Amino acid sequence: MAELLRIAMDDEDGSAQLVVEVEDDEPGMVRASRVGDRMREASVSLEEALAPIRRAAETTLRTFQAAQPTTVELEFGVKLNASAGAVLTKAGVEGHIVVKLGWEKNHSGA
Repeated sequence: MAELLRIAMDDEDGSAQLVVEVEDDEPGMVRASRVGDRMREASVSLEEALAPIRRAAETTLRTFQAAQPTTVELEFGVKLNASAGAVLTKAGVEGHIVVKLGWEKNHSGA
C-alpha cells in the first residue's frame, strides 16, 4: 500500500513542503503521526535529496558537450526515497538516464 512522504523544501521561512506518494515498504520510513495515518517524514530536504542528481546531470552534460552537439537533452528517472533521498530509477536492471544529442547542418553555405 502506498503512503505519503512529506519532504521539507529549503525556502526562506522553512515552511514549504512537498508531499509525494511512496511505497510503505521503503527503507527509512519514519512515522510522523498516529498509528494508522499514512503520512511519513523524509530525513532530508528536497534540495539535499536532489543535490546528487543535479551533480550527476552536470557531469553528464559536460561529458556530452565535448562532442559539440547543437542540442543536448538529458532525462533522468528520479524516485524519492525516505532514507536515500533521490535515487535514479531503473529501466530494466539499469539506472535510468536517457541522453539525446542533436546536430544541425549549417545551411549558410559558409
